[in-house]
Amino acid sequence: MSRIAVTGGVGYVGRELVRQLIQAEPDASIHVIDNLESGERRLESMADDRFTLHRVDIRDRAAVRDAMAVIRPDVIYHLAAVHFIPFCEADPGDAVSRNVAGTANLLDACPPGTQFVLASTAAVYAPEDRAHVEDSSVIAPMDVYGWTKLHAEQFVRYYHDAAKVNGVIVRLFNVVGSGETNPHLAPAIIEQLDGGAATVKLGNLHPFRDYLDVNDAAEGFRRIAAAGGRGRDVIVCNLGTGRKHAVRDMVELIAEAAGRELVIEQEPSRVRAVDRPTLWASTDRLQELTGWRPQITLAQSMAKAWATRKDDRLA
Repeated sequence: MSRIAVTGGVGYVGRELVRQLIQAEPDASIHVIDNLESGERRLESMADDRFTLHRVDIRDRAAVRDAMAVIRPDVIYHLAAVHFIPFCEADPGDAVSRNVAGTANLLDACPPGTQFVLASTAAVYAPEDRAHVEDSSVIAPMDVYGWTKLHAEQFVRYYHDAAKVNGVIVRLFNVVGSGETNPHLAPAIIEQLDGGAATVKLGNLHPFRDYLDVNDAAEGFRRIAAAGGRGRDVIVCNLGTGRKHAVRDMVELIAEAAGRELVIEQEPSRVRAVDRPTLWASTDRLQELTGWRPQITLAQSMAKAWATRKDDRLA
């Protein structure tokens, strides 16, 4: 019987990943490591009789070691992190302690041979006008969040090269859909629209992004983990759709789902000082490794996000 751990398993992608693992791995022993910072209510929508919850903050080295000694995972999906860029910019020390030190604590406590699947980010790439490719795109983060994840990747490489873990690095692009836990673009639009606004006030209007539905994100993690991480080299794989959309596309799709017409207005207080114009994934390696590509369109994802908006607020 395999033993699987998911850090941040009550969070946005983590909760969906746990749900899928329960369905896909009925004989597995599934463990969730989470400090429940995103809210205990989120547990109410999870089949908590099918997994064991360990209420642990990954910054607590002793607590992490105790949990790892109990779980003894064969596979660990490491999703616990602070990833909302304004939060990271406002408190870089906290971002480093969670995203870097927390990762190092887990790696150090893992049993030898654990497959360690890190949720990294496309933010490790330097800005460029083409799709980002794992081995040829320049690595040069432009914000605190990206730097913390790059350092986390380096720790995975270090422990992999020391034959302590089998490393898999998943560079995740922009996740959207139901159950968001941070005030990213789609939740900001939905909140304003649901409040009766006819004008949506947003920050940066120019960026193009690769938007991946949360269900596809979770499935992608599972498929990449199944395909790699047992060889000589760390597996590094983008997880995105290979398609880019503008901010205006997102507004129009949500407005269509709501049956409303909207005007977009840029609000200076929402504008990020640091933002890249374009971010989207080359999915060649994803398809080579897994034979799979994301299935849910942005229109489908936004329609579901609008339809479940009240449930999301309760969660």
